[in-house]
Amino acid sequence: MIQHSRVVQWLVTGLVVAVTLAVVLFLGWLRIYHMSQSILQEEAERQRDALERIISQAENTLRGATPWVGRSCSEVSTSLQATGTLSPYFRSIWLVSRGQLYCSSVIRTDAALNMPLPADLVPMLTGTRTLLVSGTPYVRETPALALYVPTSATDGVLGFVDGIYLTETLHSVKNSDLAWTAMTVGNVALTSEGPRLESAGIATRGAQVSLVSEHFTTSLAGSPSLMQSLATQQVPIFLAFGGIVAFLLGILTFRHLGPAQFMKRQIAHGIKRNEFKVYYQPVMELASGRCAGAEALMRWHHPVAGLVRPDAFIPIAEDNGLIVELTRSLLRQIRNDVAKGALPQGFHIGINLAERHLRDTTILHDIERYYGSLNNTYPMVAEITERYVIRDTAAARNVMAELQRRGIETALDDFGAENNSIGYLKRYDFNYLKIDKEFLPVTEDDVVTRNICDSIIHLAERLDMTIVAEGVENEMQASYLRTRNVTYAQGYLFARPIAFDELVQYAIAHAGTGLTAVKNGSATKTTSPVTPLTPRKAG
Repeated sequence: MIQHSRVVQWLVTGLVVAVTLAVVLFLGWLRIYHMSQSILQEEAERQRDALERIISQAENTLRGATPWVGRSCSEVSTSLQATGTLSPYFRSIWLVSRGQLYCSSVIRTDAALNMPLPADLVPMLTGTRTLLVSGTPYVRETPALALYVPTSATDGVLGFVDGIYLTETLHSVKNSDLAWTAMTVGNVALTSEGPRLESAGIATRGAQVSLVSEHFTTSLAGSPSLMQSLATQQVPIFLAFGGIVAFLLGILTFRHLGPAQFMKRQIAHGIKRNEFKVYYQPVMELASGRCAGAEALMRWHHPVAGLVRPDAFIPIAEDNGLIVELTRSLLRQIRNDVAKGALPQGFHIGINLAERHLRDTTILHDIERYYGSLNNTYPMVAEITERYVIRDTAAARNVMAELQRRGIETALDDFGAENNSIGYLKRYDFNYLKIDKEFLPVTEDDVVTRNICDSIIHLAERLDMTIVAEGVENEMQASYLRTRNVTYAQGYLFARPIAFDELVQYAIAHAGTGLTAVKNGSATKTTSPVTPLTPRKAG
């Protein structure tokens, strides 16, 4: 028997549930991460815009002072001082001539200063327009942002935006969602944590968002509370969603790995690997002892479980639609066997049809395709068991009528085993009636069973149907059937299901009064030909 592992079923189901939850939670984490990045991006843009407004306003002020460059300090000092005092953000404004600071907004004198440009500001004469400096002339150790608007190669206006305004701006942008913010110019940075310059590499380490502007780069990092807040909002949603998805997938996986689905996959693989083999159980003519035919039965040779009983796979194949492909495999093997011509002419082959076969004409096309003209030499009998509940009686009646029209006779199998016996006899036209083994008397004293069996035999005779008794296991049963003029019987008394080569030998050994074998298109005869199986038609 093919073993289905419940342990594997539960383990795989649990793994699917766990992986599903992990995937959903990972997607939830990605969602939270992208939401936090979006929030940080918005904050970075807000910070950049605030700093750009300060710098833009300061540059406009410096451009307004460019007409004073080159003029004597005594002429412009009053205006320069007024501009430096009234303009926001500035610590001081300086006029530069020939690389020298010669006039300031914070020195109240008309005399020229002629101070050399500090060494850290020299790059401004060669194209640099913005620098973060640790101090300014007269105000040391206090950071500022140096802005330079040139009027010529050596002349221009230099302004210092007080670092306190920049730090306050960075600090005002920072909220509970942010751990820190920073403004970087070149290799130095000013942060929201205090008015001091730090190395850009150290100050901006761990930055999650950085935006580059024309004069500076703004950077920031989110605070742990941001992720916690988003997680508090999103995790319950993803847990609920993940739980539902994991539960549904768990159910589907558990069912998919269940015994029925496991067997379905095993059967499908078995069909592809040709693991199903046909065995034939001889059908005997009781009056003469002749082997008149055989019922073709499927046996499954599983590579691991060995020989699998038909009742372990036939119902599953029927429930899952695999019975059609299984029957095709049966027909192909029957064709390959009987086409050898080793059986006597007129030897009939019985096949079992399921309820699924009676829904449409597929079985008709399959028999025509795989068996075809062989039916003229070896008549086929289609057996329909009464154990099936036929859903579409009109379609079933049409299929059985077409089978008979094509020379394929029909038999009602397992008669009496279920409650559909009389109804099927009334609705459908059968050529044979096969008595189920349950209604054969077991002993000479089994009066009740004898009376039931006598009634079935009498009913079949009144309907002009040929009788086949199934499950004959002893000579007492065979003698009883002969005295009742039952035509055919099959069972372990005569032979178990056997391979085709054994069937040929069995048919030859039980040829009755003669044998006609068909080989390579010619007949090899003994004393007289075997009379073909000629059932009486149902009335």
